[in-house]
Amino acid sequence: MHGDRCKTLPLFREEDQIQPRLFVDTQHNCIVESKGISAGYVALSYSWGQTRNLRNELKICEELQVPGVLARDEFHQQLPSTITDAFAIIQSLGQRYLWVDALCIVQDDEQHLHLELNQMHRVYAGAVFTIIAGDGADANHGLRGFKNLTAQRLLQQKPIQLAADESIMQDLRSRTMGDAGDSRPKKVYYDRAWTFQENLFSRKKIIFEDDSVRWRCQCSDWYEDLLPDSRVDERVGNFWALPGRYLAEKWFHCSVPTLSILSDIAGAYNSKILTFPEDALSAFAGIQSTLHRIYPGGLIYGIPENFFDVALTWQPRASLARRKASAKSHSGGLSHKLPSWSWLGWTGTIAFPTDLEFEIAPGGSVGIEGYTMPVTEWYTMSSPTSAERRLIQSTWYENRLRASRDATEVPTGWRRERFQVEYNIRLKNSGRGYQYPREVPQYCYKHESFRDESQIHWYPIPVLDRSTPCPVRPQTAFLYAQTSRAFLFAGSLIDERGDPHLGGPRVQLVKLDGQYAGFLQLNNLSDLADLESLPDSKLGKPVELVATCKGYTGRIFDYELAMRTAAANFETPWANPLKDCYFVLWIEWENGVAYRQAYGAVTNEAWESEKETELVDLILG
Repeated sequence: MHGDRCKTLPLFREEDQIQPRLFVDTQHNCIVESKGISAGYVALSYSWGQTRNLRNELKICEELQVPGVLARDEFHQQLPSTITDAFAIIQSLGQRYLWVDALCIVQDDEQHLHLELNQMHRVYAGAVFTIIAGDGADANHGLRGFKNLTAQRLLQQKPIQLAADESIMQDLRSRTMGDAGDSRPKKVYYDRAWTFQENLFSRKKIIFEDDSVRWRCQCSDWYEDLLPDSRVDERVGNFWALPGRYLAEKWFHCSVPTLSILSDIAGAYNSKILTFPEDALSAFAGIQSTLHRIYPGGLIYGIPENFFDVALTWQPRASLARRKASAKSHSGGLSHKLPSWSWLGWTGTIAFPTDLEFEIAPGGSVGIEGYTMPVTEWYTMSSPTSAERRLIQSTWYENRLRASRDATEVPTGWRRERFQVEYNIRLKNSGRGYQYPREVPQYCYKHESFRDESQIHWYPIPVLDRSTPCPVRPQTAFLYAQTSRAFLFAGSLIDERGDPHLGGPRVQLVKLDGQYAGFLQLNNLSDLADLESLPDSKLGKPVELVATCKGYTGRIFDYELAMRTAAANFETPWANPLKDCYFVLWIEWENGVAYRQAYGAVTNEAWESEKETELVDLILG
């Protein structure tokens, strides 16, 4: 109906299409090999929960391929309502084959499991459509509301009288462009990491939610109580203007590899729940492999290579906890130990820093800083003792220098404009305040794919040709660098009135003489309690810091000195000046490997005076 716009997902190519190994044949009630089947299939996306769920295993794999086996009591009684309802629904819609993970993945076949988990996004992207089971706490809730096929639903409606014999029914639920809406109760389905990816990659969906059914494709949202319109709904395509879950879909429609776009998807994903925490990389693998078509060099454990030094200072937007492998892992060892330097090694909402030297930022954004130059080269390796190290191609600084030295050479797709005061006034008059670099350049850059005039960058970066093959690099969990190191003291809690949206507590860093040097942004209150558990220390806990990048920030602020000065002069102390700094990681060592504990910043003066004369050989795990 909508032609090519709904045929494939943005960023997907013809070679991405796959045929899963197994299907459920809903006509013959059994599992079948997909080889030789040319018909399309429907996928089911749902939450397992704690229900009794029939799972395909090696011992019954052959038996499940006998026609009629899923209708036999011994197996049928183990099938939850959501799956049996899906059988009936797809047949009523003229479809025969269903892909559902519990039955179409052999759960105890490590090779098959590993293969299917890492191509899950392609399974859902290739389906004729996906049934989204958004209601209920588990797979027993079912897909309610198909007359004579599934259980009844509870509709929240009231009649409105129009005339003597006419009335209409008013739907009492709120509706916001296919989003669950902040005012509605949270749903289990939207809290899960695996279903997050499944939903994201499904190009056409029948969504069961709030005891209602709707259709969503890449061009339209249709509701059962509204007349459908076959025309393209431009609101659905305008992802830049949509709130809520749609924020995570912006990157599908983006060509420029920025950290701000990556923050949307990483922040949305990392707050989701995983039964097996070590599956964080596997459940993100489909998203990451697709992002390789936007980000030069790809991503390593969710960190883009082209902004690697900057991205290492990702920041908490909620309390974070370290992801640890479960006792009953089924990840096949792929992500059994997630690195501490990656946000995938932690659970909770995160964001990448907004670099004022690269792009303008909305006023009121938190964690806004400027990154001016790297301080080391980073290498990745498969183990702490590996002799083979691959240099990470962090190119942001080269691009920044190139723009400052030769402004006439502009990469394909970009245009250069003089940044004028009138333009700045026009942005302010639009009702949105913006923050700019410390020294605003004469010229700004815009990409042809930008839809908003406020999408301004201060230097251009190469944009990949989506038709060019981009192999996914091996995910090696250890980093090596030679960088500067200093030991400072972390202690006093900083008044957070200036940064109310940051996730963890922020504490002061001080030198041995008690002079204020910078801050640490902790991941959680537990870290703060550990720092405050040293009652005999006037300075706080000694912490080991390593430098990652140079820049400036407005978050280094000696609140105690400001308060004393303000009290003496009857002034308000809350103006934060921008300070030149080193961005740092707090690390702790274990068996010769350093692990990230938090990120922070130290003033240039303090770092130069306190750093060791020799560089440290840093192995970060």
